[in-house]
Amino acid sequence: MKPDVVSGKNFEKVNSLIWLPRKMITLNDNDNISAFVLHELCHEKCFNFKKAAYFIDNPDFDCLKGVAGVSQDEKTAISDIWLNPEEFSNYMSQSAFNQKVRSLRRASAKKASKEGDKELAIDVAHELGISNIGYCSWTGRHDNHGILVFEKAGEQDEVDNDELLNGACLLNFCPIY
Repeated sequence: MKPDVVSGKNFEKVNSLIWLPRKMITLNDNDNISAFVLHELCHEKCFNFKKAAYFIDNPDFDCLKGVAGVSQDEKTAISDIWLNPEEFSNYMSQSAFNQKVRSLRRASAKKASKEGDKELAIDVAHELGISNIGYCSWTGRHDNHGILVFEKAGEQDEVDNDELLNGACLLNFCPIY
């Protein structure tokens, strides 16, 4: 895609990603900003994921922890999550998929060096009931490694890895609770 040509679906995705940091700072007193960001990344106007799960892997503490999970099967009636943060936070605390992701804890895959990111993504995807698996991973501050495992809404959906990584890295700026 040429930088000066952004139209249709790509415009919606770029627009969603551009506005995300500004939306994030409106919630600076909220502990679960990662759920808001993940919900936005999953939205049909952004990457259109059916399900997505965000994990942090920290080899120093030998811990892989589920941080947030979003499933489009659990649709919310909230029209704008950013204007209704308490309502969305309550919704997320009740979400069965989010609870399942957040309860997932195991030893660090990075420390054990047993699994690469692909094997880890496949393993947790099966555990969470995610099919049509995709993932991306990145290194963050304090030797934390982020991993986003997702299910594309359709087989035909193509995901640009650079765009996805740019969006997913915003999760690194969210507190982990």
